[in-house]
Amino acid sequence: MNQYKFLIAGLVFLSWTGEVSAQTEVDALRYSRTDFGGSARIQGMAGAQTALGADISTLSGNPAGLGLYRRSEISFSPGISLSGTESKLNNNSSATDQRNIINIPSLGIVFTKRKADTDESDWRSGAFGIGLTRLNNFQNRFRYGGSVNQTESLVQSLGETAIANQRTEADLDAEYDNGIETLEGLAYSTYLIGVNKIPTEPNNPNSPIREEIYVESQGNLTQNETVTSKGAQNQWDFSYGASYRDKLYLGASVGLTTVRYNQARVYQEVDADPTTDFQNLTLSDEFTTTGSGVNLKVGVIVRPVDAVRIGVSVQTPTFYTLRDQYTTSMATTFGGSAPGNYDKSLTPGDFEYTLTTPLRANGGVAFFAGKNGFISADVEYVNYGGARLGNNDGADTFSGTNDIIKDTYQSALNFRVGGEYRYNIFRLRAGYALYGDPYKSSAYDRDKRYLTAGVGIKQENTFFDIAVVNFRYNSVYAPYSLLDNLQPVVSTKNTTNSVLFTVGFNF
Repeated sequence: MNQYKFLIAGLVFLSWTGEVSAQTEVDALRYSRTDFGGSARIQGMAGAQTALGADISTLSGNPAGLGLYRRSEISFSPGISLSGTESKLNNNSSATDQRNIINIPSLGIVFTKRKADTDESDWRSGAFGIGLTRLNNFQNRFRYGGSVNQTESLVQSLGETAIANQRTEADLDAEYDNGIETLEGLAYSTYLIGVNKIPTEPNNPNSPIREEIYVESQGNLTQNETVTSKGAQNQWDFSYGASYRDKLYLGASVGLTTVRYNQARVYQEVDADPTTDFQNLTLSDEFTTTGSGVNLKVGVIVRPVDAVRIGVSVQTPTFYTLRDQYTTSMATTFGGSAPGNYDKSLTPGDFEYTLTTPLRANGGVAFFAGKNGFISADVEYVNYGGARLGNNDGADTFSGTNDIIKDTYQSALNFRVGGEYRYNIFRLRAGYALYGDPYKSSAYDRDKRYLTAGVGIKQENTFFDIAVVNFRYNSVYAPYSLLDNLQPVVSTKNTTNSVLFTVGFNF
């Protein structure tokens, strides 16, 4: 199980305790590890666009590409995605699930002003564009189920947490009376854990009393959970690019990013042994993150000869202001000698904080075979360990979490390669992308792989493109932690198949 020590995303909910923030290294990676987006043309080539230009996708990719526009353009790209998961609990029983979503991966408009060919000025053209690009699609759902013994249960974890935090009967009672703000307080209020008072000298009635946390006895357990997430991370780009002698292209952009992420989990433990008092528990939690961010980007494309283009772009860290709102509740059922149903909730949480995601640097090259098509390749560098969480008031609440981010994540390279074949008005495209593992622990494959294809029609004033994107990656999850590190571990194969269309007009 040691290979999972950096992967237990389920530990997030253990820190949702009142005013203590719920933000962890998992949140930092979620908003730092973005996908390639853009039009159907660019996605059909796996996003390999740093050296290309003259596409609405350059607004978020390399704004220098605006300098290659010769006419103004407007485009719109709707799409549909089917996300599927296959999850295994402790590498045993598996469960599948899927979700569908209609979305808008890209839209935008570019205004171009180009000088006449008879004009001998060095600066040949300039273009200003406004565009929307989807950076992340959070639509996903996975579920799992299986058997565990009592020493591997959630109840055991809650008892260990109470012991580790040195909880006493007095402060657990006070929390029950004044508003429940911890998971061990929630477990105490629903009779999953309790406190025994034991004389330090059993044969001396006047000896001091010590308190000892105990957990409710359980029998043969089955557990199951469904985790559903939804939302998106989008970016509006305001970009300008210019052409110098049609050999050097320069550009810059301001990106305004929006985030909305919602995750809901329902976890259950059921006791199949009718001789125990404990029958079942249901732990439900939900949190929503909303916010916005800003970044700057500069880029350059060089065309030393007509057949070759070389591009570079650098994006500053994105500075986010985010807000988390979350709720957690527990319901328990007991039978046997003490039957009863209990249902309690934590005090709802509301927390604002900041996140700085890492700098991104892209380099690319494209080779053109006259009017027959081209091949384009990109490499992107991102240091995921450079993400940082912070407080709006400047307090140093996240120093420990930021140390975990630095220790858990590493820099990674993302590779993209794609091509386009042209025949008359028709276009045929394909591409492949490999996004590197952001984790320092290398015992589990967490690369992202994309296989893409597309077709298109390009006419004098209109164009229409279709792209298909197959996206695969693996994830690991644990619903809670145990001191012996033997908590249940869920491994999931995630697959998303997307189809998107782009309709565009030149004017």
